[in-house]
Amino acid sequence: MRSEVQQQLLELNRRFYATVAEEFDRTRQGIPEGMRRLAHLLSERLPSPARVLDVGCGNGRFARALAEAGVVGRYTGLDADQRLLALAMEQTCRLEGLSCRFAPADLAQPEWVKAATEAPYDAVVSLAVLHHFPGRALRQRLVQEMASLLAPRGLLTLSTWQFLSASRFLERTLPWSEVGLSEADVEPGDALLPWNQGVHAVRYVHHLDLTELEELLAACGLHIIERFRADGKEGNLNLFVVAQRND
Repeated sequence: MRSEVQQQLLELNRRFYATVAEEFDRTRQGIPEGMRRLAHLLSERLPSPARVLDVGCGNGRFARALAEAGVVGRYTGLDADQRLLALAMEQTCRLEGLSCRFAPADLAQPEWVKAATEAPYDAVVSLAVLHHFPGRALRQRLVQEMASLLAPRGLLTLSTWQFLSASRFLERTLPWSEVGLSEADVEPGDALLPWNQGVHAVRYVHHLDLTELEELLAACGLHIIERFRADGKEGNLNLFVVAQRND
């Protein structure tokens, strides 16, 4: 993918989250089944106290899921959107057993890792984030950077949106001409989807299936130890994987 196309799509998603932050938060107050299942899985595998990094934390609801699952320790949430970070701080300030810290970080820039000041972490979590980054090389770099922040035997957990498996999302995809691009500018699995909850906005997404996730993780010396699908009307719209180093 050409760098100018990549930057255009990254900027599209920055505008998307700036536009929908309040509505995004309102529609994501509940903790979905996949997050609850993942939090309980981590509660069984993490030391106590644990250090957890949430990359692209949004409104911080995974911190609430961890606290509900009984995880004790320190949680750091990073996100590029200042309004979502402010909402996350408000909604996690009284969690039992979990001390939360939030900081801004632009994941498209390699310098984002400097915000992860308590590395190494027992778990690095990035939920519904990686599919918003255009270009295979950029996604590989992000996974490598997250893996570099892990403690020995630490866990890297990712979730990706399996939107291509649901016809209702396929029917909503927009033509690339909507943003002045063509099919030749993007990669297989890339799509534009609209948001029409309260406001209208357009976001870039990439369909990251299990094969691509396995390849990205293997390139960083990681292998998947747990995986499952959950959430959405179909009960399978999010793919969750938990990975660990090959040693």
